[in-house]
Order: sequence, then C-alpha cells, then structure tokens
Amino acid sequence: MAPPPAKRRKVQIQYRDNKRKKPYKAHKKQFLESGQRGFLATCNSNEWDCVKECYNILNQYADVLYGADEGEIKPDRKKDGKGHDSNAVIEEEGSTDDGNDIADDLQKQIKATKEKVKRRFQVVETGVSNCVFIKTVLENPVPLALHIIEDIAKTKKQASRYLTRLIPVQAVCSVSKEGIVKAAARICDKYFQTEPTTFSIVYNKSYKHNIDRENLIKELATLIHAKNADHKVDLKHPKKTFFIQLLKNLCCLSIVDNYVRYKKYNLIELARAEECPDNTDTEVKDDKEAANDGEVVEAKNAEKVEEKIVYKDKKRLAETEGSNAKKTIKIAADS
Repeated sequence: MAPPPAKRRKVQIQYRDNKRKKPYKAHKKQFLESGQRGFLATCNSNEWDCVKECYNILNQYADVLYGADEGEIKPDRKKDGKGHDSNAVIEEEGSTDDGNDIADDLQKQIKATKEKVKRRFQVVETGVSNCVFIKTVLENPVPLALHIIEDIAKTKKQASRYLTRLIPVQAVCSVSKEGIVKAAARICDKYFQTEPTTFSIVYNKSYKHNIDRENLIKELATLIHAKNADHKVDLKHPKKTFFIQLLKNLCCLSIVDNYVRYKKYNLIELARAEECPDNTDTEVKDDKEAANDGEVVEAKNAEKVEEKIVYKDKKRLAETEGSNAKKTIKIAADS
C-alpha cells in the first residue's frame, strides 16, 4: 500500500535539502616575487604532474638531509562532547580565572587561527608556460639540489617522468642590468673568494628583454675576476657555473657546481647517461683564448656553409648539363 501524499512530499523535501551544494572557496594563487629563493623546474607538458614530482623528490631528499618537516604536521586537537576544542575551552577558563579581558582572548584565538604554517616547499606562479618555481624556506637550496643530482648520477634511477630540469635559485631580482649585477654581487663572495677555479656564465631568457647579453656577461665576468683574478673561463667543463634565467618580469640567479658534467641538471638525461666525465683533464682558457676559439668555430661553420653551397651549385650544373644532353639526343633522333 502506497504511503499518503503528505509523507511522500516530506521525504522529497528532505532529500532536496541534503543535495545542496557546499560553497566553493577559491584558493589565492601565489606569484613569484623578488627576494625569494627555491628551485626552478622545467617540463614539456603537464605542469601539475611536474609540481607533484617536485614535491615528492624535494621532500624525500630533504627528509634525509634535514629531517622530517615539522612545520607541516598539524597537532591533533581533542574535542569535547559538544564539538568544541577542549584546548580552547581550557584556555578560556584559565583566562577568566586570571581576570583577563574576553576581547584579548578572542584576539589571540583569531591570530592563532590566521597564522599559516610555513611549508618547506611551496609552488608559485612564474607567468611562463612549462616553467615551475618551488619556493623554499631553506637558506641555501644548492646543497639539496646537488645531493639530488649526485644521487641520480650514482644510482642511475629515473626519479621523474614529467620533470626534466631542477635548478636551485639563490636570488630572484628584477629584470634589469643594475638589479642583476647587484644581486650577483651578494652571492659571488661565497663561491669566488676562494682558490682559483674555472667558471662559465649561462644566460637564458623566456621573453624578449632590452638587456644586452654580451655587456651583462662581461660585467659579471669582471665581477668574478674582482674576487680572484686567477679564475679562468672554461666553456666545456667548468667547475662553477653562473646561471641566469630571465622570466617574464623577474630574473633567477644561482651558482651551481658541475653544470655541464651533470647534463645541465637534467634529471632524465642524467639517469640515462652511462658515465659523467671528470673535470681533471679539462683545458683551462682565458677570455682571449675562449673568444679566439669562438671565432675559429664560426670560421669553420662558414667554411662548411660555403662547401654546401658549392656542392649544390655543382649538382645543379650537372643536372642542367644532363637535361641539355637528353634534349640534343631527342632532337637528333627526331631528325
């Protein structure tokens, strides 16, 4: 026997109330800012998968070097029978016993709830596609990145599928010659006020900027030689590499070790490589020799281009002579 219409209508109303959608809270995006430090990650596609792999790799190796991240662990708060926080109840009771004002207690509770737990690694927007930045609270991200690179080079285990390059960033500054040189001066003392070593400067950009590349590289080289005049330029296998990456409106700077030896910090290529070459047999050259080598390479390339042009001209000449010979044979046969 069917239920009366009144009860059926009541059930339908209750069902509709349960199906109401919860309000959506949009998360605010965090953007890359000057003064931050972290890791610059690149990928070919699937940026969110790249971010997940960055979190997994960085947290895995950071736990080994620095221990577990206690900042991300949230304390378990016990609730009483009414669903309220027992710790908050105890604090309120203690405050009333001490005679403190209720307004002060409320302000303390609001401040405690608004305090965000600082994560060890947090993704921020760069404004460049397939380019991810993971900011960190670590004072220097270079040791962690070098530990990851050396472990992958030793074990030959591919740790990522979408993440290709992972480069530490020690300073983020504005895209200007003065800002880059000023930020570079702050990080050069630790790495170049040492014994003579070999170095190179890598300059990359994602957008078109009004910065003269050659003048900037010369000024940075002068800055490095000011720390120690015996430093030499080595473009093949430098021990130190000054890395510069120009993004949309900010610039990332870092000084990394064995950049060329470790496949330009490409995790996938590093896992596939059979053996990384040592830096013992590298040829050290000064600025003039490096410039002369560049001129020799350009001259060789020009000779190759000329040879290709001459070969194409000879090939065309042979084809035209062959076609003319065929025409003369055909005319003789017709006659």
